[in-house]
Amino acid sequence: MEITEFNGELFKDFFEIVHRTMKEIHNHPEYNLNKNNHNLLSQEGKYANKVFSIYSKITEIKEDLRKIEVFLRRFPLKKFYEENEISHLDYIKYHTEVFYHKSNTLLDLFKLMTNEVYELGYSEKKCTWGNLIKSEIVKESLSIKVIEYYHKSFEHIIEARNLNTHRGIFKDSEKDDIESPMMIYKNSEKFNMELGDDFRKMMPKFYLEYKLKKYKNDRLLYIKSGNNVAEQYINFFMNVTIPEFLKRAKVKQ
Repeated sequence: MEITEFNGELFKDFFEIVHRTMKEIHNHPEYNLNKNNHNLLSQEGKYANKVFSIYSKITEIKEDLRKIEVFLRRFPLKKFYEENEISHLDYIKYHTEVFYHKSNTLLDLFKLMTNEVYELGYSEKKCTWGNLIKSEIVKESLSIKVIEYYHKSFEHIIEARNLNTHRGIFKDSEKDDIESPMMIYKNSEKFNMELGDDFRKMMPKFYLEYKLKKYKNDRLLYIKSGNNVAEQYINFFMNVTIPEFLKRAKVKQ
């Protein structure tokens, strides 16, 4: 089995510990459905609960990334969207931005899970690359190597996300080339303006529609490819990090 493939046996052991510790708390005589029962967990249970919480978030991010592909395949409710000033290009841009942000969140979650599995004790704010590699055990681990390679593979996406988040910039020349003439057509119809024949010949509507369809397909292929790589990294990360969790959980039994 490739290291980037899902390891069923490994996850079976992982979920057995999580299930057992959850069952343990529900059977506790002081268990109260209306209260936070974290204090009733054993040391093993508290450890498993923290790690499983981040694992669940990583799984959710993986599912969210795949949903972006579904959203992009169609532009539903076109009339409703356009009545509310949402063009097909806006729709594609929005979901591309979601892809940028979710890809960056995955990097953060890899760091947080490493922090919990190796029991480093950093808060979310202080769980940075610089702090993680202060630990000699983590520095030499495969978990940190996966994080490093993920960052290198997705560096251009992370940079795009940072520009978008902190400066409101969305760089996409292909989108801009389509958007400008489309805006001219839209405003000419909205304000009953006559467009010259030269413009219509230079940028006919059917050609713009072709470019838009191609742009959508290119974006979809780009995101699908990114998701495939992200999934391989998730499997790789789990395959090298869960064994460390199992080892430490066994000590806490």
